[in-house]
Amino acid sequence: MYGAYIAGTGMTRFGRHLNISMKEMSRGAVEAVLTDASMSVDEIGAVFFSNSLAGLITGQECIRGEVVLYPLGFGTIPIYNVENACASGGNAVHLAWLAVASGLCESALALGVEKANHEDKKITYSAYRSGTDIDSMFAVGEGAGIDRTPLVDRQAALAKMLIDQHGMTVEALAKIAEKAYAYGALNPMAHRQEGHSIDAILGSRLVVEPITSLMSSPVSDGSAAVIVSRRKRTETNVRIAGSAMASRPKMGKSHPTSAEAATQQSMAMAGITLDDIDVAEVHDASVAYEVIAWRETGLCQPGNEYDWAMTGYTALGGKLPINPSGGLLARGHALGASGIAQIHELVCQLRGISGLRQAHQPRVAMAQIGGGVIDWQTSVSSVHVLVRDEAW
Repeated sequence: MYGAYIAGTGMTRFGRHLNISMKEMSRGAVEAVLTDASMSVDEIGAVFFSNSLAGLITGQECIRGEVVLYPLGFGTIPIYNVENACASGGNAVHLAWLAVASGLCESALALGVEKANHEDKKITYSAYRSGTDIDSMFAVGEGAGIDRTPLVDRQAALAKMLIDQHGMTVEALAKIAEKAYAYGALNPMAHRQEGHSIDAILGSRLVVEPITSLMSSPVSDGSAAVIVSRRKRTETNVRIAGSAMASRPKMGKSHPTSAEAATQQSMAMAGITLDDIDVAEVHDASVAYEVIAWRETGLCQPGNEYDWAMTGYTALGGKLPINPSGGLLARGHALGASGIAQIHELVCQLRGISGLRQAHQPRVAMAQIGGGVIDWQTSVSSVHVLVRDEAW
């Protein structure tokens, strides 16, 4: 296997961009990543294009990546279209890593873009239903797919489970959201930059008990890009030390979950332990999902969830900063781009260029994102381990 490095990253600001096309959003991310990597289009050997909902929202199907990349000067090289719900971007990075590490090409681009917002919100909410097994969809309440995404019903059920069985409280869940919004206020690429107090979070519109509108990620549009390459940069080099994808356990089994399996595989590949992680980005499409991610990756031992939430353990200055980008809650959740935006944030952290969001001299970072739901479990997860070579 060849060494695979992050040659460059780039993204556009996530938000509600009704008047910006997928092509325009992609142009911003591609130009940014090529500039960061000091590379040209002709130096890219393959593209992995990540998108989840374009076919349902805009009608563009089948050749999404080819359509978006053609006006940007790409041609001849293979363009692979990747779709795996919220984990699409993480999937694209995994495939770009595999292409480079295997020797298929010297440099590969992972590009994620999502245009999920539509003037008719019912179209958007209905599209999210496709991230489940529609033949045996988990039970949802009245209004799912009409005035909210059906996945919020699962978020609410998980929040109740954490409260009833694992010592969490609604206030502790709101504390996690408050942390996210504090980071979002410091991130110029974030969808939600206004910051919110615990009182504001608890007092926002109740979606499904106990989830309020500010406890769940917004519907975001945006793009993000990463170039994976065998080339090293002239300054700080960030290497992909481990990369894994895993799906939910077999029918009738509850473990290992997709996040558990992907974490174990990527850690073994990297040859490190969870104690080595200095900063992480994990799936937090809701506050409940972030706590589940803490548990399933093994970062947080069972029984410590409440203390982690209330003591600032995962805040900047805490022992393990998590989601310094603001996460999906504040940076936003542009499905096809979210997993790549995680890598963008962590590379900035490892390079020491995150400004007011900067963690203290991180050496090792982990990105985890999940996608889709089958029989109440997350259907797929990706985990990447990034290492700043000079310090490892």
